[in-house]
Amino acid sequence: MQKDEGDRRELNKAFIRAYFKAYDSGDANALWSFLAPNHAYYPPGGSEPMDLTGRKHDEMFFFNAFSNIRTTVEDQIAEGDRVASRVKMYADHTGEYQSIPSTGTRTKFVFIDICRIEDGRIVEEWAEFDMGSILQQLRQKPPIA
Repeated sequence: MQKDEGDRRELNKAFIRAYFKAYDSGDANALWSFLAPNHAYYPPGGSEPMDLTGRKHDEMFFFNAFSNIRTTVEDQIAEGDRVASRVKMYADHTGEYQSIPSTGTRTKFVFIDICRIEDGRIVEEWAEFDMGSILQQLRQKPPIA
């Protein structure tokens, strides 16, 4: 492996770690700065990728439903222009999500995310997570009155 290739892998991994930390800020604009205008997001079970507009809309639902977000990248592998990450994210359920009113539950999201980077932005992203586990956590506690 050439030094330049190894350096690029490490830079790409650091870029993706910074991307996940943008969630912690709660600032959607910080998150958007990582995504290319032609961004395509492939959600779990999705038949078609979301474009940037659809992705922003989807993420706003998340930001409106969860706060006090904290992410940790547990593992990363980089190859060429792609970075695969295993991520743990914790967030407080403070707004409606999937028709479940706010519960105040500290919710754990564990997911695998693969990003393809081009010209310093994420152009493609694939995510896999267990929605059933997330919904089960939210349904364990009664809604806050």
